[in-house]
Amino acid sequence: MRDGVPTVDFQAGECTFCGKCSARCPERVFPPEPAASFAHHAMIADNCLALNFVDCQACRDACPTTAIRFKPRLGGPFVPVLDTDPCTGCGACISVCPTQSITMTANTMEVAHA
Repeated sequence: MRDGVPTVDFQAGECTFCGKCSARCPERVFPPEPAASFAHHAMIADNCLALNFVDCQACRDACPTTAIRFKPRLGGPFVPVLDTDPCTGCGACISVCPTQSITMTANTMEVAHA
């Protein structure tokens, strides 16, 4: 709990959306039904090894929804591409990143234009 809000330390591991935290928490801070995703998604920073010509695909290997894929790059290792639609914000990619290049950012909704 931080400031009365439940928090997840993704450096310690991912959220599997199993609902055990809700069952064990003495406070009524969780919704009645377990969540299937968070209102945030992963974001890969410029200090990512693969973006800096060092072969690494640890985040792809850890992602349970295959939201992180790698595309070929001429003259260097494959580079990460994040698809925010399947990303549940589980954080599986965070703890495995050797350069801590992955953070979470809030999902935003696009405004429809008339």
